[in-house]
Parts: sequence; C-alpha cells; structure tokens
Amino acid sequence: MARSALVRLRSRLGGTLRSPSRLTPLLLLLAAATLVPAPALGQALTVQNPGTGTVPLDGKWQFHLGDNLAWAEPSYDDSGWEQMTADAPWGAQTHPSYAGYAWYRRHIAIDNSGPAATKHLAVLIPPVEDAYDLYWNGKKIGSYGGFPPHAIWWITGHGAVYNLPQNTGSGVLALRVWKAPLSSVDPSEVGGFLAAPSLGDARILATNPVLRSYTNDEHRLPNLLISAVILVAGLLSLLLYFRDRDQGLYVWLALYLLGGGLVGLQTMSALRQALTFSAYQFITQLLESTQDISMWFILLSLFGMAKDRRWHRVTLWLVTAYLSAQAIDIVAIFLWAKGWPSLPWIDGVTTAVYSITPLYVFVIIGYGLTRRKHLTLWPLIIAACLSGLYNCTTNLLGQGIRFTHWTIDNTIINLGIRIGPYFFGIAFILSTLIFLALIFTIAREQFLERQRQARIELEIKSAQEVQKILVPDDTPAIPGLAIASIYRPAEEVGGDFFQVIPSSNGGALIVLGDVSGKGLKAAMTVSLIVGTLRTLADYTQSPALILAGLNRRLMGRTDGGFATCVVARITPDGLVTLANAGHLAPFRNGDELPVAGSLPLGLASDTEYDELDFRLHEGESLIFYTDGVVEARSESGELYGFDRVSALVASAGSVEEIVETACAFGQKDDITVLRLTRLAQSAPAHEARINLAAQIARA
Repeated sequence: MARSALVRLRSRLGGTLRSPSRLTPLLLLLAAATLVPAPALGQALTVQNPGTGTVPLDGKWQFHLGDNLAWAEPSYDDSGWEQMTADAPWGAQTHPSYAGYAWYRRHIAIDNSGPAATKHLAVLIPPVEDAYDLYWNGKKIGSYGGFPPHAIWWITGHGAVYNLPQNTGSGVLALRVWKAPLSSVDPSEVGGFLAAPSLGDARILATNPVLRSYTNDEHRLPNLLISAVILVAGLLSLLLYFRDRDQGLYVWLALYLLGGGLVGLQTMSALRQALTFSAYQFITQLLESTQDISMWFILLSLFGMAKDRRWHRVTLWLVTAYLSAQAIDIVAIFLWAKGWPSLPWIDGVTTAVYSITPLYVFVIIGYGLTRRKHLTLWPLIIAACLSGLYNCTTNLLGQGIRFTHWTIDNTIINLGIRIGPYFFGIAFILSTLIFLALIFTIAREQFLERQRQARIELEIKSAQEVQKILVPDDTPAIPGLAIASIYRPAEEVGGDFFQVIPSSNGGALIVLGDVSGKGLKAAMTVSLIVGTLRTLADYTQSPALILAGLNRRLMGRTDGGFATCVVARITPDGLVTLANAGHLAPFRNGDELPVAGSLPLGLASDTEYDELDFRLHEGESLIFYTDGVVEARSESGELYGFDRVSALVASAGSVEEIVETACAFGQKDDITVLRLTRLAQSAPAHEARINLAAQIARA
C-alpha cells in the first residue's frame, strides 16, 4: 500500500522525484504521515447476533463525567476515559453522591454471519437514574425522561427497548445520563446504570420489562388486595356519612381508609411507571397527610375530646403547621431539577417537621386514657402507636443517610414475613392491623351508640306518655264554655303546656305557657310546672298568686332557662281575671288584650304579677297561643311575625287553621293554640264540653 501511494505521488509530480536527492525528503515526509496514530477507541465487545435470544452487554464501559454531545460520535477518542461496569450505579463505584451529567460508551462488534441471526436487533436499557438519551453511531435512537431546564424523571425507573438499524454491524452505543440532585434521603450509591443492558431480538426483549412488572406485582399481591379492601371500606364509610351527616366520625374514617387504600394501590408497577417523581411525591404526601390528620380526629372523637375547644384549637394549629411543611416540601420538589443548594436543606427541615408532627397521636392517646380507660379502644391504640413510631423512625433515620451511612433504616423496612413468592413487610402488617382495629373499634362504638340511642328513644317514648297525661285529650264538661286546642311539638316532646282545670263554682282555670328550649329537658320542666300548678289550684284560684307560686317553685331548677305563662280564671257569669308572666298577650275577638308585661318564671324570686279583670260576653272568644306561631320561619329565613298573626287570628275560623297556616309557613318551635268561647245560657249541656281538647302530633 505504501509503494502504490508512492507511484501515484510521482505521476502527479511529473518526474520531479527521479533524483534520489530530491526523493529523500518526500519519503521521510510520507513515512511520518503513515506513522501518525488513528483515533484511539475503547476495547470493543464482540458479540454474536443472538437471533431469538439475548446477550448481556456487560463488562467494562467507558465512562466520563460532564456533558458534550460530541461524545456520541463513534470516531471520538474515549481511550482516556475511565472504565466502569454497568451492573451498579456510578455512586457505588467511583463517584459517590455525584449528581448531574455523565456519559457511558461501549464499542460493540456484532457478528451477523450466524444462521440464527435476526434483522430485528434491539437494545434493552434497564432502569437508569434518572433521564437519558441513547445513541448508536452518533444517531439518537431513543430517550427516557427529560433533561433540564424542563427535567422529567420517574420515582422508580423502568426498562425500555430501542431498535437498532437493520443489518447493523459494528458501532458505538453511547448513553447520555442526567442524575437529579440528591434529596435528603438519597444514599451516596446512586446514579446511572442499575443493571447491564442487553442485546437481542426486539420482540423478545420487549417482554422483559413486562415480565418484571408482573413479577413485582405478584410479590405485592397481598398488599394490593388489602389496599382494594381498605378502599372499598372507605367508600362505604363515605356513604354512611352522607346518610347520617351528624356522625362526623364517619367522614374521618372514610378519609383515612381512602388515603390508605390509594397509597397501597400506588405500589402497582403501572402506576409507578406512569407517575413522574414530582407527581408521585405530591400524591403520596397528600394521601399520607390525609391519613395522619384523619387519625387525629378519629382518636379525638373516640375519646370524646373532639368538641373540647382547647383540643380543637391545638389540633388546628398542628394541622396548619403540618400542612404548611408538606406544602413547602412539595414546592421544593417541583423546583428540584434547578439544583439550588438550599433545596436539600428545605427538604430535610420540612421532612423532619411532618415526620415528628404525627407523634401527636401519643399526646391524644395519653390524655384520652386519663378520661376514658375503655378496653375496646386498646387494639386501635396499640396499632396507631406502632404505626406512628414506625413511620417516624424510618423517616428520620433516612435523613442524611449518605453522610451517616446508617443501614438500620433498610433493616427495619425489610423486616417482614415471606410466604412463597409473597412478602408481607412490616409496613403492610401495620397498615392491616390499623385497618382491622379501626373496623372493630368503630363497629363497637356504633353498637354502643345504638344501645344508647335505643335507651334514649325509650325515655322519649316514656316522656311522650307522661306528656299525654299532662296535656289531656278531654276534660269534664264545663257549663257555658267551649274550648278547642291543638298542641304540636317541634320534636318528639316539647316545652309548651296548657291546662284546663274546672272550678268548684262552675267556672274554669285556664293555664298556657312555654318553657325555653325544646326536647326532653323542656318536657321535664313542663312536668314540674304542671304538678306544681295542680297543687296550687287546690289552694287558690288567683292567677297572680298561682304565677307567684310557680315562680318560687322554678327558682334554681331551670338550669339557666325560664318559662312564660298566662293564667286566666273565668266564672260562670263571664268575669275573667288574667295574669301574665312574660307570655304573649291573648286575643279577644281578634283584638290583642292590653296585658301588663312581667318577668318570666324562674328568673327573679321577688317578681310580682298584676291582674287584669274584664267580662267575656256570650259568643265572645279568647285565643291563647305560644311563640311557635310568631317564630315560624320560611326557607328564605323570613319570620311569620306579629302582623301576620294578628291578621290570621282575625280571619281564622278555627284553631286548626291557625296551626296549619303557621306549620305550612315553616315550623321551628312548639306550637300551641287554645280557643275559649263563652256559650249562650240556653246552649245544650253537651255543647259545653271541651271540643278537640288536645292534638299531639310530631312535626
């Protein structure tokens, strides 16, 4: 080859090289040119075309820190690069804690002469930390993730297959890798390849990542199944809350279970491969925050501390601090690719805050046990304490692990039980224990609550029976009077009352009143009033004296409440004496009586009550009513009011019409309406009986 080159050179120079003296310098120049070395390349890996099989691209790869797109060219001299194996990250070999760009190169000579050679050659790149571009002979054939300034990488890398040009022979496989900045929990042994690539038939290689995902999911199958069960239980709890919104415990239970179920399902390979690092961290921290906060409120509810203002205030402050730390940490994670030196410190501080804050469960449990030492809560208490201690320990031990080199964190995480291909880790065991303890505890609490509710309903039923006796359905005939009344409580039992007590001289004592509040407590006060009233009526018929006696009886027995009352005595000849204790003035033939106001019963022991005397003529009526009519309220919040009541009383023909009109407008309180009419002296005796003495109906 050197001789022919010389002949060509001489022909070009047209014989000028005939003289030896002239030839010598040119020969020396040509010899020097032939001695210039070609670009040096790393040692090539010779592989046989594997056909339908695969061959690992292991051994030594050329490796260099930094970034230069010229390093993708096959002619580039990489002989000066260091060599590194591809079966372990660069952090575990010669560059611990390095983050940024680096390149791998491998010279491959493919022998396609075999009978089993395939034209569909491809390269399987196993998981790489974190993003990369793949080049074959200087041409990019694939990429994974994205580089800064718009970096994209996954929480867990996964393998990918890239096709090589058909009938490819020798070439250079180059990998441009970018490793994201290390977090506060990253060890130093990270970056780049996690396992050696493989060369083979594209169709065969494509099954490898899928098979690996299936294998991982099979090992996690118990975790996925229990997560699905927890998720369903959370949905059922949410439905129970929508059915009974007074049970706030259901909503916290639902949030805890939904968060736990979704966290468990995130371990599925398909979801982990679909979520970027920042998205996965955001979702995971959101769900774990939901679980932690929900557990606080579950325990507060079970220990009866949820409505305590002090605990409510402290819990809200901790929730604010906890969520603030989580929010700052998430913002730092979304900015992670920028590589600011302050980001790992922010991540470390915020992680410490939201790792320690969940230990609030120990404070709740410690104080709660001083109030309620219930054996049924111990399973949940033990499970919650173990889970909180585990999470706090693993989170804190992982901080700064590349500086401390502690391995106890991985030791704790890898604790568990292996049964065949399945692994039951300590995290899985603890989450299952909490789920079972929660279901047992809530079911037990609801059973006890049902028992308490049944007892209350029985007491209410008994109170209703007593109230029916206190508000009789009919009374003896009272000559010369017709009385109609309706009593409609807003709840099962109410605080309105009225009594019609015949007098020995043929007249009657009419009493109507209203106890502040509603429900069973008001009904018990009514019982006290009616019993006292019946006793006083045996000694006096004076309305003022009766009110004074009731007032003395109620002092100190209403627990800060009071009662309004109006008492009227009517004689056979129509003379009416009326006294009022803070009640609404009755109507006489549609006109409101000018009754002097006085303090309600039970507020001041020295209260005096004035009496009003007038005559009720034949055919005239008195209408007594409680404030449930005036305080009827529409859906828009509008009160029925005194003006409407006056117009209604003037136009209404019966007590039923008054009550139904007020209820239709919007009943909010007990309603009682009593109408007393003086009959003519010639009226038949049967008309003197009380008509519709009482109707007790639920609203």
